[in-house]
Formats: sequence, C-alpha cells, structure tokens
Amino acid sequence: MPSLPDLTAEQRADIRQACGFACVRCGVTIYRYLALPDHSGATLLCPTCHGLVEEGRLTATQVQSFHANPVVRQRHFARDRLPFSADLPQLIVGGARVLRDTPIPITLDGEPILVFAPPRRTNGATRISVRLGNSEGEPVQVIDGNEWMPTNGSWHFLLRGDRYSMMAARGDGLAVLRIVARNKIAVEHLRTTIRGRRLEVTPDWLEIDGKRHVDRIGSGTLIGLEM
Repeated sequence: MPSLPDLTAEQRADIRQACGFACVRCGVTIYRYLALPDHSGATLLCPTCHGLVEEGRLTATQVQSFHANPVVRQRHFARDRLPFSADLPQLIVGGARVLRDTPIPITLDGEPILVFAPPRRTNGATRISVRLGNSEGEPVQVIDGNEWMPTNGSWHFLLRGDRYSMMAARGDGLAVLRIVARNKIAVEHLRTTIRGRRLEVTPDWLEIDGKRHVDRIGSGTLIGLEM
C-alpha cells in the first residue's frame, strides 16, 4: 500500500471528504495519503498509523475496513478533543493574551514557523502548517495544511493525550501543540534553529537569539511577530 505523492488537488479534496478530514483509524487531523489495497482509491492515515502499515502491524484488510467506516464518523467519537472547527483557532502563545484572528503568529528570518487556517469546508479540521529547521538549520516544511510531509524518518509525530508532538530525529527541532478546545490551540513548546537563529516558544514567553520576550505577538493581524 504505497503513499500517493502525485494526487491532484481535486483528488486530495475528495479523499479528505470521504475520510472525514482525519486519520480513518484514530481521528488525528495530521495525515498522509495511502493507496487502498484494492486499488479503488486512497485513504488518510496519521504518521503513527502509517508507520504501523509500514511495519506490517496493520494489515491491508484492516486499512480497508477503517476506510469503509472512518472513526470520526462513528457516534462515539469525541470531536471536541481534536481541532474540528470552522473558525480560525484562538492561540495561546508567547504571553498572557489569547491571540485571535492571527493566522501566522511568528515568522523567523522570513520563514512562517506556524500557520493556522480554517478548513476549506465547514465540517473539516483546522488546517495546521509547521515549518522548522533541520539539523543543519535549513527550514523544512514538516506539516503543510495538515499533510505530514516527511517520508524518510527525519521527523516523528506523536499524539500524546491532547497534544500533537513533532520532533526532529536529529537536531533540536520540536513543536508541541496542545488542543485546548476544538477552536483553541496552545503552543506548549516550540524549539528550532533556522540559519543560525534560535527560537524557543511556550504559552508564556518566547525567546529569540537568547533574549526573552513576553506578550510581543500581535493579535488580529496576518503575522503576529516578524523576527
């Protein structure tokens, strides 16, 4: 069951709609596209579940079964614990204020570190993009509009309770996003170095090149803080 990197935008949109905009097995809204075993199309699996397929711990038959009945469409699934919201999320990052209407809270050296966008369809999930430095300090797109981009094991993804965690296999790249509510996200911890500039962020402060700041990110603007 290979991944499908060459899908058209229309095909990707149809797959997302069919799968409920999330991993069909666990409901995580960060995903990769995977060809179905019967060649009837493709499905969505989060990086963790995708890894189970690659390890042979999740069979083709099981994947087909999950695709036929995605967990997010089942009555017991708690959508409130994951970012399924038609609105741009409120953000808890870098200070006491809750940021509203701020799609890009931080850019570093011209690189948008985090980008948040409402779903293309009202029943979809908040679109999250994450861009961090690799072990050499070069910017890498780790997540692009909820799609998990790394395919070579250079980055790892974990769902830990209500937290989406992304970690570099080498270097200090790290981003932990806590889902406070379906329309509120806290940047629990972010750490990266891009072209020699080091950034660290928590809900309470941000530190750039060794200098700490509080409440510096603007609210209600396209880019909250350019550094």
